[in-house]
Amino acid sequence: MKSTTKKISPLKALAASALAVSAALSLSACGTASTSGGDASSATVRVAYLSTANYLTTLKNDNFAQKELAPAQVKFTGPYVPQDSYTAVQSGNADAASTGTGYFIDLVSQKSPWVAFAIEYYSGNSQGIVAAPGSGVKSLKDLYGKKIAIDRKGATGDYIVHQAFAHAGLDASKVTEVEMSATDFSAAFSSGKVDALASFDQNLAAAEATTGATILTTGDKYDSKNVSIHMVSKAFATQHPDLVKKLYKALVDESNKAQKQPSVITDAYKEFGASNAVIAQVKHFSTPKIVPIDASGLKMLTEQAHQYVDFGFIKAVPDLKSATMDCTK
Repeated sequence: MKSTTKKISPLKALAASALAVSAALSLSACGTASTSGGDASSATVRVAYLSTANYLTTLKNDNFAQKELAPAQVKFTGPYVPQDSYTAVQSGNADAASTGTGYFIDLVSQKSPWVAFAIEYYSGNSQGIVAAPGSGVKSLKDLYGKKIAIDRKGATGDYIVHQAFAHAGLDASKVTEVEMSATDFSAAFSSGKVDALASFDQNLAAAEATTGATILTTGDKYDSKNVSIHMVSKAFATQHPDLVKKLYKALVDESNKAQKQPSVITDAYKEFGASNAVIAQVKHFSTPKIVPIDASGLKMLTEQAHQYVDFGFIKAVPDLKSATMDCTK
C-alpha cells in the first residue's frame, strides 16, 4: 500500500505505527475552529486513501465528495499502508486519512496533531482470531503457549487478542504474540509458523477462506469497541472546519449508498486484487455505517481508551474531546 495505484495482495492490511509529534490538540467542534488563512472556495482536500474498503477509500469511486465540497476540489492519492498515509498527512502532502479507533486513541495519547470527525461503525464480525490449518487449536484456551500473529503491539491485532481473551475470562499473557508485516501473514499462517492470526478486514477474510482454518472468535462475540475512524490534520481542521463538515456529509452519503448496494465494498476489494474466496468471505461482514463523534461516539471512544489503559497499551486516558469533532453541530 505505497503511494501508488497498482494492485496489491488481499492480505495487505492495516498496520499501525505511532508518529510521535508534540503539538497539542484543541479542537472540539466543526463550527468552533478558525478559518483564517484559508479560502474554502479555492481549497483542495487531499485524501490519502488506504487499500481497505472503508468509506474514505470508496468515496473516490463516487461523486459525493466533489458534490458536497464544491467549489473546493478533492484529490485522492493512494492506496497507502496506514503508516505511509499518516506520514503523508503529517508532512503536509495530504489532509485526511483513516485508522482504527484504538490506534487513534494511541495517537492522541502521544499528543499527535490529529482531529477525528467520523466513526465508521460495524458489528465487529470483520475482525477476530482464526486458528491455522494443522495447528490443532479449536478454542482460545488452546492457544495458551502458542503463537498468534498480530500487526503490531498496541495496534488492532493486539487489541483483538487482549479483548477476546479478557471477554472469555482468559489470560492473554499466556500466548505469544508475533509481530509481523501484513505481507507475511499469509505465508506464516499457511505454513505453520504461527498457530493463529488476529486480524481484520481482508486479512481476516483470507485467513477464514484458508482450507483447514478454524474461526475461533470474531469481534461481535467479544464486544469489540474497535472500529474505523476518519481524521484530518489539526492544521486542516483549524483552517477549514467547513470542509471537514462537508467531507463528513460525503461519508454519510457513501454509507447510505452502501446500505442499499453492498457491492460498493466488494468492488473496492476486487480493485485491490482480492481473490474470489476473499470476496466471498467479505460479503458476510456487516455493512458499516458512518456515525458522528457526538456524546455517544465520544463515550465509545472513552470506553475503549479505558480498555487500552487496562491492557497496558497507554498510561492514561487522553483528552479525546479536544481531538474530535461533532460534525452534526
